[in-house]
Amino acid sequence: MASFKNFSKKRREQIESSINSRQNYETNNVNQQALNGFELVQEKWVEYCSYFREYPDHFIDFIADPNSKIRLFFYQRIYLRIMFRYQKVFLTATRGTSKSYLQNLFFILKCIFYPGTKLFICAPGKEQAAKIAKEKLEEIFEHYPILRNEVKTYNDQKDYVRVVFHNGSKYDVVQMTDASRGGRRYGGAVEEIADESFKGDILNSVVIPLMANNRTAKNGKIDENETHKSQIYITTAGTQQQFAYQKLMEIYVEMLNGKSSFCLGNSYELPCDYGHLDIDFVESLKDSPTYKLADFMREYESIWTGSSSDSLVSEEKLNKSRVVGIAEWEHCGDENVEYVLSYDVSRNEGNENALSCLAVFKITPKSDGFYVKELVNIFSMEGQHSLLQAKFLKQKVKEFKARILVIDANGLGVSVVDNLVLDIDDGNPPYSVVNDDRYDRYKLDNSIPMVFALKSQNKETRESDMISHFMQVFLKMDIGLLKLPNEGIKDIEKKEKRKIKESEEISRLQLPYILTDILFEEIMNLRYKQSGNDTKIERISNRIQKDKFSALMYGLYWIHLEERKNILKNRSRTININDFPKMRKPNAYGKSKGGIF
Repeated sequence: MASFKNFSKKRREQIESSINSRQNYETNNVNQQALNGFELVQEKWVEYCSYFREYPDHFIDFIADPNSKIRLFFYQRIYLRIMFRYQKVFLTATRGTSKSYLQNLFFILKCIFYPGTKLFICAPGKEQAAKIAKEKLEEIFEHYPILRNEVKTYNDQKDYVRVVFHNGSKYDVVQMTDASRGGRRYGGAVEEIADESFKGDILNSVVIPLMANNRTAKNGKIDENETHKSQIYITTAGTQQQFAYQKLMEIYVEMLNGKSSFCLGNSYELPCDYGHLDIDFVESLKDSPTYKLADFMREYESIWTGSSSDSLVSEEKLNKSRVVGIAEWEHCGDENVEYVLSYDVSRNEGNENALSCLAVFKITPKSDGFYVKELVNIFSMEGQHSLLQAKFLKQKVKEFKARILVIDANGLGVSVVDNLVLDIDDGNPPYSVVNDDRYDRYKLDNSIPMVFALKSQNKETRESDMISHFMQVFLKMDIGLLKLPNEGIKDIEKKEKRKIKESEEISRLQLPYILTDILFEEIMNLRYKQSGNDTKIERISNRIQKDKFSALMYGLYWIHLEERKNILKNRSRTININDFPKMRKPNAYGKSKGGIF
């Protein structure tokens, strides 16, 4: 069958004019001619079929009940045409776009337009795929009842859906397991490919090979004008470190190279313009202090957050690091552990994203000089006067009986350090700076050696070294972060042997875990750049700050410096200078000679 795009412009205009209404169609007595003999209308039938394969939205207009209020929106028409015309389509769309509805409508029409075709839908879970297909098929058959007449059998169960058409076409759910090996389909849809549980290896090794063959037309030949092996990927956005993003970029590159591939997507503005989403509801989520900005970017703006090949830390390592169940609000009472406080300074009042952040580390010494490191709490506050920040920090030092307070002494942090070394009031004795003798002139008899003033330009604390060390910590998974909020509450309930019911208490207890979620997003929003021997970082989205990341990095680096000191001390204790003359020098043949060097 010829493709409609091969028809002359004049003939296309004639056909378009003839199908503008059911009345014109009937006026031409085509229905009557079809009853008298299909051969009388065969040529016209070929033209109509070719046209509808290129413009499926016009077919929907043609079969729709004139009294129905259901009409395809402009963007839905475009999406539907793209699905018909390209072999691979990757759609990243926000909620309310009707992306799954369009995909199922496409497959129903393709089953009708191409006899004997076999299509499938899959998702991370079989029940998930079945639920999506069932809901959308029911909506489509309700909106366009005439399409239901093309269905011979329709079987839906909890984890399975199968539709068989009168022309021999089939549409069903495929399970993403090895059990699906060996099957044959001519096209498929992959839902929620950005889901964390999605298995990319199964997609490549089991699902895609299902489409190895092309559909054979009724004349026994392969239709060269047909788009074979249709692959539709539908999802909301995820992170750039996921398999889904790799697949997206694969299709994107193919599209740029002129292959039959197409990447498209939209943010919440599009469905809001058509009344499918409530703009006030979306904006309220955006402004909510408990709704993470990165989540909003993915769910409602279709932005793939984070980075991929130049990621600072892999998402997998971050997830596996979230093993600390109980957040701590003061010293635990164990004499064997110490607490390190690390503070990143901000003084941008009114800017809810530019915050000062205090990271609380719990360190437990090991026999080799290293520490077991856990981030047991995070405190975040809008930028305030440096004196108020100093008082806040001194209060936390008391509560945790901290060993050291690491503070960013670059820029705005200088004024906070200046206040920390002063005798503020009776309840807050002055601190002294342990790594900068320029502050010694402020030292008093009651000054507590507590402040480690970190400056990125100093040789000991170069920013490049701190970034490199941060990457190494997570590469070795040498830090424990707080678990997800719901998991943390469960661990607290288990420890205290009680059910926490008060919403106010739950909110208070969940805060450190929620701030750890935000820390997670900040790290995922960073990528590193290598410039000679220097390692630098940059934010992918400037809307996501890095205050919590900075506090974490500073604290980890101080602990690293302390571990190095411990190792040197251990070495000096194990070496006896009197043993040097007794050491033997090996020769080239592996034998030793007596005497000194």
